[in-house]
Amino acid sequence: MALIIYFLLLSARGLTMIPSTPLLLAGVLILDPLELFIVNMAGILSSSTIVYYLSKFLGFDSYFEAKHGKYVRRIRRSLTDKELPVIVGWSFFPLVPTDLIVYVGSSLKIPLLKCLLGVFVGESVLNAFYIFSTNLLLKL
Repeated sequence: MALIIYFLLLSARGLTMIPSTPLLLAGVLILDPLELFIVNMAGILSSSTIVYYLSKFLGFDSYFEAKHGKYVRRIRRSLTDKELPVIVGWSFFPLVPTDLIVYVGSSLKIPLLKCLLGVFVGESVLNAFYIFSTNLLLKL
């Protein structure tokens, strides 16, 4: 039951623009590391899919353009040459919102699977590090 609730929270998180890291750290306290990794990645991909398809309808275009306009323009320029490496790198970097790269990818009509692959690769490395290092620290 905890995994289902956790997945639903992660999936809905993209609609609120709340970072996934606080949920991940809470999950480390109650879930098995491997289960947490799998459900966390599924939730991130689900959330990214929601942002990809619903960003214009939900007004994310206005939100991102107003709050992160400088980044949006920079990402658009970068994505025109190297879509997948830019999405992977952005998703790996912990201080920027992954939902922003997904929104820009959607606005540029980058295929969903390419966006999700980039998000998966970048986020999986970052999440694995967070989960397993936090788990090790808690065992000390």
